[in-house]
Amino acid sequence: MTRFLLLLLCCGAFSMAHAQDGCTNIWSLNFDPAAISDDGSCEIFSNTFEFDAQLNVPITIGTGISNLHATIANHGPIELGLKVNERFVDDIIPNGSDYYTTTGYSRTSFFDETPVVGLGKWDLIFSINLGNYTFNDLNIFVELDFDPTENNSLATPYALPLSTVLQGIGAGASSLRQQSENLGFAFWAGLAGADAALYDPLQPGVYDFAIVLKNQGDVELSRCSMRVLVDDAIEGCTDELACNYNASANLDDASCLYPNPNEDCEGNCIHDFNTNGVCDENEVYGCTYVWATNYDATATADDGSCIGNTANCPGDLTGDTLVTVSDLVIFLSLFGSVCNLNN
Repeated sequence: MTRFLLLLLCCGAFSMAHAQDGCTNIWSLNFDPAAISDDGSCEIFSNTFEFDAQLNVPITIGTGISNLHATIANHGPIELGLKVNERFVDDIIPNGSDYYTTTGYSRTSFFDETPVVGLGKWDLIFSINLGNYTFNDLNIFVELDFDPTENNSLATPYALPLSTVLQGIGAGASSLRQQSENLGFAFWAGLAGADAALYDPLQPGVYDFAIVLKNQGDVELSRCSMRVLVDDAIEGCTDELACNYNASANLDDASCLYPNPNEDCEGNCIHDFNTNGVCDENEVYGCTYVWATNYDATATADDGSCIGNTANCPGDLTGDTLVTVSDLVIFLSLFGSVCNLNN
């Protein structure tokens, strides 16, 4: 089953004194359900959303995952982030909030392409930065929808009460960083329970995920959601500039073929002004007539610099020391013209 990587960052500790006075605004981060009168301490922040953005906190996980190309929701000092990468390859760049990838198994390492049967090729990364708050102050839920047959966004996801779980293992008021090799799908399956659909690395479809931020009054304050669109792998050349580009391919197989410089895919010159079969960019200009004293055997196009004459071959109108059809064509093109006699 595919692996999921979790990066949970909590800075410091925040204690809430439950008293008669406190924040009574249910939409605030520090809403106090025990408060009777408001003391003006409410912290209410607006939400901002970014796609293909950079997380504020670097991800330093074993597989070398970057903090780039994430879908991010910021609610004041709190940052919620989601991203997808192909294990031991690179980040997957989203189109908006959607990530596109293919079915298949993960490679063994950066240097070993051997597939690991049962382990999905892509990783889902959750990044949660609560700033000065902790998982005791706010409630974080992770919504997992592994059912590829449900195409509507976040269709019947399984909501994992992450704050409750972390508090249960004593991580509610401390920093937690999970390394990739210790957090596989079995971790999520154990937390989610038997009613959560399992992910099949070979099953194409639509998979939806979200991080939801709620206050102690169970009011949703912020949400960061995205979907992973998984297609069956079709190998081929995926570079539109290649001669053998395959529009149906979604997995590049390193088979792309490219034309020679200044030529098209059929081997024809893109620019050939004199139609001599030599591309204009490759022309070598000089005297191309062998009768000339400055004949240049390397020249491919005559530049009119030849020195000499054709008096010993009056029928050679082209100056190539041969009397051929080309000379006759020139003669016939002049047939009937009136010559001007000059002194």
